[in-house]
Amino acid sequence: MSMKYLGDHFDIHTGGVDLIFPHHTNEIAQSEGMTGKKFVNYWLHNAHLIVNGEKMAKSLGNFYTLRDLLKKGYNPMAIRYELLSTHYRQQLNFKEDNLKQIPATLQRFYEFLDKLDDAIKQKGKVDDSPRVQNVVDHATKQFEKAMDDDLNISGGLAAVFDLMRKINTLLATDAISPSDARKTKVAMLGFDSVLGVMHHEKGSINKEIEDLIEQREKARKKKDFNLSDKIRDDLLKRGIQLDDTPHGVKWKRIA
Repeated sequence: MSMKYLGDHFDIHTGGVDLIFPHHTNEIAQSEGMTGKKFVNYWLHNAHLIVNGEKMAKSLGNFYTLRDLLKKGYNPMAIRYELLSTHYRQQLNFKEDNLKQIPATLQRFYEFLDKLDDAIKQKGKVDDSPRVQNVVDHATKQFEKAMDDDLNISGGLAAVFDLMRKINTLLATDAISPSDARKTKVAMLGFDSVLGVMHHEKGSINKEIEDLIEQREKARKKKDFNLSDKIRDDLLKRGIQLDDTPHGVKWKRIA
């Protein structure tokens, strides 16, 4: 089947560790015996998934499908992040509680990209900095080095978070140019072409939400902080977070 769709020789073949012998060894012998060519360049064998410290099995009642988790309301990006954040050759101890914590990590990505978008819009505020270019270049090299090292996901994620930490320090003081912000965003999107967890549709808000934000702004100007705080808290319960910035109030949906 693999030769039908990929040819007599191809680059990567994947499978579980339980398939190494005899399935894959037989596959190599049969294929190379027929073609006389090397069958596959690289074999990637993933370790088994365990759930709450036990092997996943229907008999134990700890068997999940992706559809099951989505029906429970878990963020699909959180599920993806949970599965990719452990090296493929290490056992992943899957816990539902992890899926409740991961959205906070995803929110860090979303907020960082939103900050970069704001910096891109601030025309002519700050000159380009060699420091930003160095941070971006270093993170990119470290990410690529980690991925080239047998998909070392821990090293790859460390490079991403290191870039975010260093650039966030500059963003906190508006010490980043629109051009540098754009370079940083390009790097982040490059990382996400591998990770696939940073896509975030900010979406839009309806008139009711717009009116509440406007009411809050009027309350703040009148120093009616009780009403202002109440509106802010009510919106937060509805998944809308307000941030008061030097450039005015900004809203965002939280994961």
